[in-house]
Amino acid sequence: MTKPRSVSSSELRRFLLDRQGLWGPFWEEKDASARAVDLAMWQIDSIRITGLRNQEIAWAARSASAPSHFYDLLYGQSALVETHYPIFATRRDWLGHISESLADPATLRKPVTPRLKRVMQEVEDYIRAHGPTGPGSFKSRRIVGGFNTIKETTRALEVMFAQRKLVVAGRDRNFQRLFDLTERRVPEFVAPPSPRAKDWRKAYDAFLVRSALQVLKLATAEQIAQRTHHHYGPWRPGGGIKRWREHVAQALEAGVAVPVQAVDLSDQPVYWYLPEDEAGWNAASDSSDMPTRLLAPLDHLLYSRPRAKELFALDYKFEAYTPAHKRRFYFALPVLQGERAVGMVDGKLDGKTWWLRRLELAEDADPEQLGAAIRRFAKLAGAERVGVRARAPQRVKDAIKGKAE
Repeated sequence: MTKPRSVSSSELRRFLLDRQGLWGPFWEEKDASARAVDLAMWQIDSIRITGLRNQEIAWAARSASAPSHFYDLLYGQSALVETHYPIFATRRDWLGHISESLADPATLRKPVTPRLKRVMQEVEDYIRAHGPTGPGSFKSRRIVGGFNTIKETTRALEVMFAQRKLVVAGRDRNFQRLFDLTERRVPEFVAPPSPRAKDWRKAYDAFLVRSALQVLKLATAEQIAQRTHHHYGPWRPGGGIKRWREHVAQALEAGVAVPVQAVDLSDQPVYWYLPEDEAGWNAASDSSDMPTRLLAPLDHLLYSRPRAKELFALDYKFEAYTPAHKRRFYFALPVLQGERAVGMVDGKLDGKTWWLRRLELAEDADPEQLGAAIRRFAKLAGAERVGVRARAPQRVKDAIKGKAE
């Protein structure tokens, strides 16, 4: 194993932010597609209390172009493809390897009756004739499923998606999935490499470790193992975390990644990155002209919560599904200024006004820059103005409220 090069925690933060698209100016439109695909995996969520969904917020934190550019990348170009639950969009060239962990096991365990097979054929024929289609396009009897009952055709769509016969090809105005034939949208996904093929397992395991680092960009061995476990599918047999810790250790020993050691952090942890990300160490140290960013609750930077805590002192919890009496926020957005996480904002779009409902902010944070970030966010969310209901010093409120722009 290569001896780790010594770096500071500041260098680690700048490298990570650069590789994850959070350092420097916002992406220009001409560069955005390639940069987005390089992030490898985007989490898709439907909550829209702020006026923007998680993936739209993650895009806005990085790109100067509108979130519609992200959806064109996802559904128009299919450079990213929606996969499993919790729903992610992964880079298209992953599909041949990761397909084994995409299917929802609960869906596949249920028997496919002769009647359901007939319904599945009818659904396939309809999609073949009419193109991308959602559950609302069908009328059928209701059967047990979901939280109570679902339409039989909806069950057919779920099974066909789990069997890789259908892929998500878009979303309707209510953000319901629209399905199309895999053979038409992503033909290489129809017949991915078989697990019985020679050397398949070796290539698959190597892919899982690399894919974890392609997502994390910078991580300790334990963080890589946890992410590899996630990509494999914790529900699948033969994939316990102990196995992945051993496999990651072997891969790192074999030189799959480059080590650096943080000399100014407690225990001087060793972090790893892929050789193709070497350019990240050239990230400029000056952040004075960088925009303040509002991060998504399920942002790439938060894919490893222990790392966020160690490098950014950001102890973040996604509380949207936490009972109201137990949470501090609902849909909190971490605030990033330069290489520092300086606070949290929690807001809500109400008509044409974006209301800041709760704010936690470091004393030395720049309220003017925060105000500019919130007003930009509000405009992208469709608001015309920003109001403040959060408790905050008057100077901070004055810096935030105003016309969305």
